[in-house]
Amino acid sequence: MIIRRAVSSDVDQIISFTKNTYQWGDYIPSVIHEWIKDGSVYVAVTDDKVVGMVNMVPLQTGIAWLEGIRVHPDYRRRGIGRALTEHVINEAIRLGAGYVMLMIAEWNEASRRLAKSLGFQEVLTLHTGVANPSKVNVLRGEEARGLIREALKRSNGYYCTTRGHWLCTRANEDYVMSIISEVYLGEGIGLGEFSVGPPTVPNRLETMSTEDGSFHEYYGRYMVYEKALRQ
Repeated sequence: MIIRRAVSSDVDQIISFTKNTYQWGDYIPSVIHEWIKDGSVYVAVTDDKVVGMVNMVPLQTGIAWLEGIRVHPDYRRRGIGRALTEHVINEAIRLGAGYVMLMIAEWNEASRRLAKSLGFQEVLTLHTGVANPSKVNVLRGEEARGLIREALKRSNGYYCTTRGHWLCTRANEDYVMSIISEVYLGEGIGLGEFSVGPPTVPNRLETMSTEDGSFHEYYGRYMVYEKALRQ
């Protein structure tokens, strides 16, 4: 088995083994073209057959975000997922990342065990789904900065977003303010699509929150894991 960067000719094979990953399908077929265009996908190949994939997104915060780890159903339980993850961890080290992070659904015990065995620590639990709108006060400028500071204190310095990628990162006030222009204060503190506390948004919105709350459609609980790359 070899692990290499994915190329456009791998797309059909990747779609063929990811389109039915879950009962509802999978999001990979809708994003794989863009991911490969970005040059961030790695694939495991055996006998010229693509049997696994992972996407790694280097962030300006010094985090390497891992997502979309998939293994062909006929090749599972052969250590391919572990090999892919170890490969991109080494790539993250080469790129100078300080941490590697990923998100796993609560029900996916096999992936959670793998993450822990590779030295990842659980750092955040998220409730995800399409949140119902709630009564909020909208703050901007320095008032928003103060709330961002409080939200990051409550989340132990982590910020998450659903823009482009579902991802989380270590963050500071300046980083968050470069992404959002207003903060919502209500039952929790809403930083765009990420709420510290219950979902706190003025409009129906796909949201990740640190506490359960009012969801129009609830996706489930996800655990965020982190591995330090520097001692």
